[in-house]
Amino acid sequence: MVWHKGHIHLVCMMFGILLFVLPTFPASAADQDTQPVRIVASESGSYDWTEQIFVAQGDVVVTSGALTLQGDHLTMDLVSGEIVVEGNVKLSQDEYEIYGDSLVYQLETSEGRLENIKTEIVAAEKTGTIFIAGNQVQIQEDQYFVSGARFTTCDLEESHFHLATRELEFYPGDKVIIRGVTYYEGKIPVFYWPYLVIPLDLDDWDGFRLPVLGYSEVEGYYMKNTFNYHLNSKAYGHLYVDLFTRLGVGLGARHFYDLGNFGKGSLYLYGIPKSESPMLKGSFQHDWSKDKWALSTTTEYEDSWVKYELKTDNRLKLTLDKGSAEAWYKYTKNPKSSTSEREDLGLKWSQNLTDQWRLNLQGSLVEQTRAQGKLKVIDYLAETIYRRGKHTLTLAAQQQYNPDLLEGEAPPWQSVQRLPELKWEVSDLGLEKLPLRAQIVVGHYGERPSTITQNRVYGQLTLNQKIWRPTTKTTASFQGHVAAASYSSDQRQVWSYGRLVLNQRITNSLQTTGTYTRRDVWGTSPFRFDRQSPLQTLDLRLNYNESPWRLIAATRYNFLNKQFSTLTLQGYWQPNRSWSLSTTLSYDLNTRKLMQVVPMVEYKKDDVSVKLGGRYQAASKVLERVDARIALPLGETWSVQWDAIYEPPKEAFSKGSVMLSKDLHCRELSVSYDFVKKSVALQLTINAFPTLPLGWDSEGGLSLFDLEEVTDIIGVKE
Repeated sequence: MVWHKGHIHLVCMMFGILLFVLPTFPASAADQDTQPVRIVASESGSYDWTEQIFVAQGDVVVTSGALTLQGDHLTMDLVSGEIVVEGNVKLSQDEYEIYGDSLVYQLETSEGRLENIKTEIVAAEKTGTIFIAGNQVQIQEDQYFVSGARFTTCDLEESHFHLATRELEFYPGDKVIIRGVTYYEGKIPVFYWPYLVIPLDLDDWDGFRLPVLGYSEVEGYYMKNTFNYHLNSKAYGHLYVDLFTRLGVGLGARHFYDLGNFGKGSLYLYGIPKSESPMLKGSFQHDWSKDKWALSTTTEYEDSWVKYELKTDNRLKLTLDKGSAEAWYKYTKNPKSSTSEREDLGLKWSQNLTDQWRLNLQGSLVEQTRAQGKLKVIDYLAETIYRRGKHTLTLAAQQQYNPDLLEGEAPPWQSVQRLPELKWEVSDLGLEKLPLRAQIVVGHYGERPSTITQNRVYGQLTLNQKIWRPTTKTTASFQGHVAAASYSSDQRQVWSYGRLVLNQRITNSLQTTGTYTRRDVWGTSPFRFDRQSPLQTLDLRLNYNESPWRLIAATRYNFLNKQFSTLTLQGYWQPNRSWSLSTTLSYDLNTRKLMQVVPMVEYKKDDVSVKLGGRYQAASKVLERVDARIALPLGETWSVQWDAIYEPPKEAFSKGSVMLSKDLHCRELSVSYDFVKKSVALQLTINAFPTLPLGWDSEGGLSLFDLEEVTDIIGVKE
């Protein structure tokens, strides 16, 4: 039986409203006017003209656009505006489906109820699917209110765990708000939350967290709890209530707010006020933008037995059609850091005067305190740039400090002034086979602390990278420049620089790369900031890669001091998918002595994972460190993981932790012990929900297995 809109307008209106009030199945008014409502029943369909009641029986299917409504029996009262669907009720649209025993819906009030419902909510990737069941769901506009609800992420018919609540509010595509939540392991209640929010999009949310139980030397036994609250979409956050046997009670809150035109941000405050080792943490973050203005500010503070630190970063930006401006203020104080205090204040302005002409202004003041004492550096730049075709003309006045100063180094020069400097650049000289560019610079310069002040004329001709392939297996590339500088003291400095790279593929598995770099210098400069030094090096690299082997050898030869850099040799052997062995050697070619050996072996099959490594100082015949990372299954559901770094010279572990885990299908119970920090943690993890992570890294350093660069692994700097 097919009913079309032109014949029964009230039927269409009823389903149009039904589409509107079920928030997961939206339909616009235009859709209601153009889409027919189709009702099909396998057994019978009838209409009582006197009572104005339509009845359909047996596998009733109602469709309107992407909406499908199914049930065993359908009754529509066109006078009262009530629709009743009974028996195996199913509402679906696209991937959304809701099941129930019966549906009663009032067209006039746009309200309804669905009895004994079941549904699945596909949330963000980290959360997965949430299974919800309830006694009754009240439908009000764009909200669901579920009473007697229980929900879980366990996909079994008899779920291992569930969360039960008296009242649940479901905002499709947004969030689920639950009040009076009890967490059940099977039939045993374990935790209780007075208020809980589960977002369906985790981009701006942490998710809810189960309590974490543990022990540490400083904190004693502890239980850390996080409770969510959600006043509305513009005011929500977390409450923290932690219990420590040695510190007392830790209390805190993180509040997220959205003030509309006044911006949005967050406030955080946490403390353990009555402890012998008190802790206080706080932060404030706010972002505001309106029209052409944007303000961002972030301030963080911590005073605890771990560290004392205060830092703030504040920026104000103005964006115009032809220009932009930015002002910033940054401050950091950390007495235990190498830089105990630093203050950075700056201003920047850029303006397009015409399509080709631009003005840039910038200034900054940095003050910092290190063990060597206090340092104040001032940097400013005023330049105007004119571009036309291949030509660029720049007029600048600048004071530039050496960035090495802020790293605590003692560089040969501290600052240089350009008062003024005129630069002319040509990006392409127009030669087809030679990609050449040139620049000429004229200026007056002053250098500190040498107090040298002179005029300088500088010119440079640059060849951009040129690639040549004489054969299919040979590739050569070259780039370089020649430059000259003349000073008012009649001193001259001329130099040439070149870099030649030759890559030769000997076989499909073996290739060599040689890089020759050379700088020749004639004359000298009275300044230190532009003084050039001769350079002549040859870098050699050999790479062999054919399963199951991979070999790499690399070194550098300096022609000026006739010395080799450390020769590094890396060998990889992987006979199958489970086993792999690697060895890294460092060899001194000058003294012909083996310096260091770093072997590593890995075995991985199914749930078994074993990594062992070490670093042996061959020169001193000392085993410097041993690394181990092992994960083993104990039966079908238990597993143990061990991660450690042991330093034999110190006879101590710099890093060490062991974790025992029990796989509970959709949950995992873990107990970890860090025997360096002497702390214990107990964590129940719902795999689909974010949880508090367990801390594993001690202060001893990074594992060999996590290092990527060869120089980091062997501990040798180039």
